[in-house]
Amino acid sequence: MALVGLSTQDLLTKIREAGVEVTEVEAQRFRDNDVDGETVDCGLTENMIACLFHGSFKKQVKFSQFVSKLKEPVVTLTLEPVPPEECQQPTCSATLCSGPSGRLPTTFDIPAFPRHLQTKLDNKEPCQRNPKDRHIIIRVLYEAMAQYTMYPTNLEYVQAVKTLIVRYPFLKDLEGNGYHTWHMSLRRKFKSERAPLVYNDEVRLSKEKFCRKTSVQSVETARTNLRNLSEASSVLGEDPSSIDAHVKMLHSQYQKMHPDLMIVQDRMQQTFAWRQKEIADGMTVEETVKKYPFLRTPAVLYNELEWIHPAIGNVCQRFNEGFSCIVSKVLNLARGKSPLSKLYLEAREEALTEDLPDIDFRAALIFLPHIFKENIDCFITLGESDPATPYPTIQLTDRDWKMAFTRRASNIVKVDGIELCHTSAIDEGIISAFCAYFVFNLAFPRHLKNTLMFLQRYIVKIVVDSDKPLPITITRQVNLLY
Repeated sequence: MALVGLSTQDLLTKIREAGVEVTEVEAQRFRDNDVDGETVDCGLTENMIACLFHGSFKKQVKFSQFVSKLKEPVVTLTLEPVPPEECQQPTCSATLCSGPSGRLPTTFDIPAFPRHLQTKLDNKEPCQRNPKDRHIIIRVLYEAMAQYTMYPTNLEYVQAVKTLIVRYPFLKDLEGNGYHTWHMSLRRKFKSERAPLVYNDEVRLSKEKFCRKTSVQSVETARTNLRNLSEASSVLGEDPSSIDAHVKMLHSQYQKMHPDLMIVQDRMQQTFAWRQKEIADGMTVEETVKKYPFLRTPAVLYNELEWIHPAIGNVCQRFNEGFSCIVSKVLNLARGKSPLSKLYLEAREEALTEDLPDIDFRAALIFLPHIFKENIDCFITLGESDPATPYPTIQLTDRDWKMAFTRRASNIVKVDGIELCHTSAIDEGIISAFCAYFVFNLAFPRHLKNTLMFLQRYIVKIVVDSDKPLPITITRQVNLLY
């Protein structure tokens, strides 16, 4: 009887007939996990078999042998007399006698998925957004590839996931080549499955070959250039003396209670290229704001970023429009992941209906790092203590987080140990801190890199030629947010 046609009860009967004593507890595990002939035919991993026959190595081995025998095809040989002249020829070639090649076939076919999942795929449902369905897809791909090798090459990983996307194009990633997250998930699946297989010959040989290699750890620096501007062309029409004159005028305006904003914008724009080259050549944040004091104001920080990347237009408008469309999804993904969730819900209950959109917007900005598994403590802090990082930080002057959600909470943006500017709301502070990375040519820190890169590429839509493909952590969340 074919494996695929066996029900769970028929399968248990066959197992008992093969000499495996199945207890009622173990039989119930088969029923609970919907293990029938089709499931076994798709392939059970060693971990799954261990779960079914927990505590008995003997039963696990006998069950594996039982499955192997059922899967073996029945071959009928018809023997015919062999002419004497052919007796001297080799009976089989080395290729035929050598067994599996150890590599994926040129045409890799996507195996059948469990019924419930196959129905979803046939209906073109976005299964990639359901973690459980996604894990099943990766498991089935792993089991199909593991029949050939436990160490697929990069081309074989790509071959498998591209075949998946061609078969089910609605599973495609929204970012990059369309299959990057599937590629990385499949690689991790193989890595986790290989870890306990210490007695597998292929795994053992690989470990012996590579276990002595050491990796070089990269060192994070407090300041790393984002853009290479030191080779920029000379500033036309300006020299040190003309720059000094502009700087004196800027200092004169900065001393006034109501500076002439037209003069300020004109002189800042005339010194822009020179200033950017000074920063790229190593001028510190403190030296820069001392020479160009209007960089201590949010409005000038916004202008500076708009001059660096003219294509973005009004940075505040771009930021608000780009983030507003994903506020509800960010809040949904961050639900329960932040210790501030309770305060946000309390603030929402106490607020007026017309204030709810602003509260949700601020809360989504505050919770955004959590969906990328990053800590907000190094980005937004309470009180007057100095930040633990030299990177741009928003310091709330009020010690009550609830106030940050419900009203315009004043804050200070600090960079490299100095106060850069004061803002009157958390969203203004976050935009100012984001601009500071580009204005002062700072690299994104590791502890907040995914969040800032997402804001750059998807909210403000800044694209730099030297940008690398987005990490899988960002790509996965992009698939869920858009």
